[in-house]
Amino acid sequence: MKPGTFNDLDQHQIASLASCFIPGDKSNEQIQLRAELAKPLKQLQESAKRIAEIQRECKLEVNVDEYVEASVRPYLMDVIYCWSKGASFAEVIQMTDIFEGSIIRLARRLDEFLNQLKAAAHAVGESDLENKFTGASESLRRGIMFANSLYL
Repeated sequence: MKPGTFNDLDQHQIASLASCFIPGDKSNEQIQLRAELAKPLKQLQESAKRIAEIQRECKLEVNVDEYVEASVRPYLMDVIYCWSKGASFAEVIQMTDIFEGSIIRLARRLDEFLNQLKAAAHAVGESDLENKFTGASESLRRGIMFANSLYL
């Protein structure tokens, strides 16, 4: 990603893009992203491609396309984006063929990751970015995805 990529995004786009780093189930459906997510995803994929090419230049056996596919997992970008913007759980589970429990697990791991990014931004004095990561994390923490128990 080009430097400052996260600075150019709002909190919902940040949550969505950060979801690409979280391991999870792969969707069998064709990924269709809204315009505000397509450009950041393309930048992330280009960065992963550059990393793979550098590894290959260093005589490591790396298949560039496989590396990009394994490193960048955009399967729930749209789901996370819509959830972050306030969509209901019923609405977001209709957007993908990925199991509901896997979506919840990814959202919780994503929240932890966003908090780590927030701490990193704080450590380097990037308060605007820290606030965006905080907002992204807070936008996820609601409803059934973050209920303490499903048996209340």
